[in-house]
Amino acid sequence: MSPSGGVCVNRKQRTLKLGTLAATIVALSAVATPAVASADTTTAIASSTVHVTVNAAAELGIVPNTALGVNTAVWDGHLLDAAIPSLLRGIGVTMLRYPGGSTSDEYNWQTNTVTGGYADPNNTFDNFMGVVQKAGAQPIITVNAGTGTPSEAAAWVQDANVTHHYGVKYWEIGNEMYGSWEAGNFANNPSGYAKEAVSFIQAMKAVDPSIKIGVDLIAPGTGEDDWNATVLSTMHSLGVLPDFAIVHWYAQNPGGETDAGLLSSTNQISTMMDTLKQQLSSYGTIPVFVTETNSVSYNPGRQSTSLVNALFLDDDMADWLESGAQNVDWWDLHNGIVTQQAGANVDPNLYGQYNYGDYGLLSNGSSDNGISEPAANTPFPTYYGYQMLAAVMVPGATMIGAGSNNDLVAVHATKLPNGAVDVMLINKDPKQAYTVDLQAEGFAAKGPAFTLFYGQGSNAVTPGKLDNLQNVTLPPYSVTDIIIPAVPGHQPQGPQFTDKTTLSTPQVKPSANETLTTTFTDTRGAVKDGTLDVEIYNPAGQLVGQQVQSGVTFTPGQSSQPITWNWTAPDSPGTYTVKAFVFSQDGTSVYAADPSAATFTVTQPDPPTISATVQLSATTVKVGTPVTITTTYTETAPTGYLNNGLLVQYAVYNNWTSSQQSNPTATLTPGQSVTETWTFTPEQAGTYTFPEGIFTSGWTQLQWINQNVTLTVTN
Repeated sequence: MSPSGGVCVNRKQRTLKLGTLAATIVALSAVATPAVASADTTTAIASSTVHVTVNAAAELGIVPNTALGVNTAVWDGHLLDAAIPSLLRGIGVTMLRYPGGSTSDEYNWQTNTVTGGYADPNNTFDNFMGVVQKAGAQPIITVNAGTGTPSEAAAWVQDANVTHHYGVKYWEIGNEMYGSWEAGNFANNPSGYAKEAVSFIQAMKAVDPSIKIGVDLIAPGTGEDDWNATVLSTMHSLGVLPDFAIVHWYAQNPGGETDAGLLSSTNQISTMMDTLKQQLSSYGTIPVFVTETNSVSYNPGRQSTSLVNALFLDDDMADWLESGAQNVDWWDLHNGIVTQQAGANVDPNLYGQYNYGDYGLLSNGSSDNGISEPAANTPFPTYYGYQMLAAVMVPGATMIGAGSNNDLVAVHATKLPNGAVDVMLINKDPKQAYTVDLQAEGFAAKGPAFTLFYGQGSNAVTPGKLDNLQNVTLPPYSVTDIIIPAVPGHQPQGPQFTDKTTLSTPQVKPSANETLTTTFTDTRGAVKDGTLDVEIYNPAGQLVGQQVQSGVTFTPGQSSQPITWNWTAPDSPGTYTVKAFVFSQDGTSVYAADPSAATFTVTQPDPPTISATVQLSATTVKVGTPVTITTTYTETAPTGYLNNGLLVQYAVYNNWTSSQQSNPTATLTPGQSVTETWTFTPEQAGTYTFPEGIFTSGWTQLQWINQNVTLTVTN
């Protein structure tokens, strides 16, 4: 695998076997969990101001009823607990995925058994559907493409939709079939998987042509570069295309977790999604489903059970949805305890209370090495993070433009079906509180506003009321939802202005300047004291640049003075969109809204300028024997290349990846070298390679260096 994400589900699966929003506020669950506080208690320093813009006229898309999902599994002994449906309803879950990750490719739905694994005898498909119906959700089913057959999958469709009339609409052909850890082993054989997928689709749709079927693709930049292209082109040549594309994304690999790194990793989503859309564009409109995501690819540590992971969940899932994904499924409902002895990272520098990891939204009450979780179905912080997200991402709501001038404060916003505007503000700073200067555009606020809060010391999501939108404080490490009732603004019928935006270049390199010039022309009636607004949005639909000119008066036919500004491109490649607006002076009336005034591309970074050498303490060892890896990075460019970047050493075995984030703030000047060491313990026999990844601090890949150094591991 390549950097910036993990898909080592063989390890993850081993761990697994161990174990309505009616008006303006989401219903709150009565279940509480002990407060999760940092082991290293900190005190907030003096507040500073963050400028936040929310533009209800910048519509990004409608939140689909498939948006918010959770993974479930046949091995989960608490899946059928009586409390589960209400717990799921309480956080707004609309999709439940079954039968559970890698287990799917060894699961026989007819006998409720797993080849070489475990299925709870009570977790039959029919009983799972009982949970789905009680929770008011809909299922997404992963059929067995590993040890199963097309006829077996077709029989499942027959049973679900013909015999029992469940109306199961969404189906997947296998789980992560690009991985060597999956039964059936299509790793390095994308054309083979494509042909198999076509056979499954044809058999299943012969039973029910109305169903939608997805196939496994790889999140760009996290795996084989040719998998997606080969799968899509092969299926196209056979006359069958998927109804949706499936990707999974885990932000980190175990051992290299940092809280700041996790919370900034969401910067990658815009580039991944932009690239994926380009890959799919040749084949028409194919929606994207992200059917697994979490903070770390396997062996979850204390970060997974901390508030930090709840903040990550909110930003992660919201970013995928705003960038166009139709579904995002968190991994998972219940999972199980993972202690340090089992590979969990319990580094005290990681924020959190628990010295163990667990992927679950809810505890399953398991114990290991003398450590026990809270009672089964006790929510972890991610449960409450999910609840905060669901209050914003309500099915039928319109996602709207939002952004802040501080990278540590993430903003997401929607216009709810009842007309209210809901703003989610995430403070990623562990120590600094911020005061929000909220600029509302395209709607008129009607107070008071309602609030939801979850943060340090919280036992549950707390509702509140806010009388002054200009006096919002975000405590450190917290998420705040502000539900703002809105009164209708003046909305003229038809366009009242035209606009024209010109760019200095259609392509700009990271950190380079793009010059934008926008001119507005009044086509209809006089406007006094208007506000001209030009905004830039990244591929994930986030507001990342804005230029405003206020106090402008127009007569019919009059044009504005050009608004010209130099904007410094970020380091996240992809397609950026310029949106242009004319508002009344107070921002409540929209005289013009152009959602696509212009587009331009931020290109990939310059070619490599860093070399690396790798030395191993041994070249042949047995499984379980530690090996010391010594890597020297040298800057070879005539000018400085890496400034506060990331140096990541990888160990790769047949698509299985482990990593060590060696230096999270590396800076190199021309000719300078830095040496890093890592003790790596191989857990499988085979041949390992050791490439390096060079990243910006926001986890944009700058360089990928492949080495000829190999390690042979024997049993």
